[in-house]
Amino acid sequence: MKITDLKATPVAMPLKTPLLHAWGVHPGFGRLIVQVFTDEGIVGLGECSLTPGGRQIEEVVNSCRRLIAGEDPFNLERLRWKIAVPFYVRMFGSNLTNAYAAIEFACLDIQGKAVGRPVCDLLGGALRDHVPLTAYLFYFAEDGGQGPWEKASEGVVEYAARLVEEYGLRSLKLKGGAYPPDQEAETFIALRKRFPGLPLRIDPNGVWSIATSVRIARRLVEHDIEYLEDPTWGLAGMARVKKMVPYVPLASNMACFGYEDLAPAYLLESVDVVLSDPHWYGGLRATKALGMVLEAFNLDMGMHSGTEFGVSMAAVLHLAASLPNLSHAPDAHYHYLDDDIIKGGKIPYVEGGMKVPSGPGLGVELDEQKLHQYHQLYEAYVAGAITVPPPPTPLYLKPKW
Repeated sequence: MKITDLKATPVAMPLKTPLLHAWGVHPGFGRLIVQVFTDEGIVGLGECSLTPGGRQIEEVVNSCRRLIAGEDPFNLERLRWKIAVPFYVRMFGSNLTNAYAAIEFACLDIQGKAVGRPVCDLLGGALRDHVPLTAYLFYFAEDGGQGPWEKASEGVVEYAARLVEEYGLRSLKLKGGAYPPDQEAETFIALRKRFPGLPLRIDPNGVWSIATSVRIARRLVEHDIEYLEDPTWGLAGMARVKKMVPYVPLASNMACFGYEDLAPAYLLESVDVVLSDPHWYGGLRATKALGMVLEAFNLDMGMHSGTEFGVSMAAVLHLAASLPNLSHAPDAHYHYLDDDIIKGGKIPYVEGGMKVPSGPGLGVELDEQKLHQYHQLYEAYVAGAITVPPPPTPLYLKPKW
């Protein structure tokens, strides 16, 4: 079997309510859908995150067409060294890793379809057929920006109650960095009072100062915090916070972003929970290997979410099924989507998580009509036909709390 072609399609999905985060507003989610074609008629599916301008990662993935044409989709090491050789990644950035991950997803999808087995079996076998997920909670934007904090905080708590009741989700994550830290701590405490028995974490995306991180960590420890994610920037900053608040677990997908960060993170004792992401760590196989490294270091393993659509969501589920040391429920933005680009609509939530697709391959197929529909929406955004309000406060003016 040989690869004959590749197709990359950027898509955009609107949200009913824009979501606040540390650097602005999510008006919708965007992803790049990748199809890899073979001479035996098997088509594999991949997906990765869009760069801020969108076009950059699309161009990177399209440039891989000539590198993979004629190659065997089972020879993943050869493909990795052609697309994302380590010194290229070091020189030219993580877009190469992201591009390879999407292509690797597609090749594993091809492999699974060829042999009639789900992707999790290609990763060593499924240890679970159901993956618990986290209720990811954002403050809702109002008129394109921040509304009154009291209203926003109440909205977060009520939305969490809806997710717990409707989907059965049994852990919660508050996305911080949008309002002043003490106000976000109050939202955390309100969530803890409403859900006394559920794991609860908070992520301000690295925008707090060292002093603020220490102060808020000490305040939240009595409210049974599961972990504090990337409160401040960098491994050195995280290590200083950890030294002053040793009894609060720190998690990271920003300070600890890839394999090169693991050794310093361990030696600095700056991270207790490494939040993996197969798009950033170079695919499903590389992230499975990451699990073994963390097992050796006795570090906890969680999973970051990058606004996955159905293809990546399926890939994440197969990966999570195969990880023995996934000790925290993975994050997922998926409940914010009203639609998807896969046949049959969105992957359903079941008992606080999702069932692992039974395959073969990733176990999902593209809905070509939806793919076209949301590609056209993406093009409208890029062309400026649909306006997106700028962040309420430019990043360079945002206070360092």
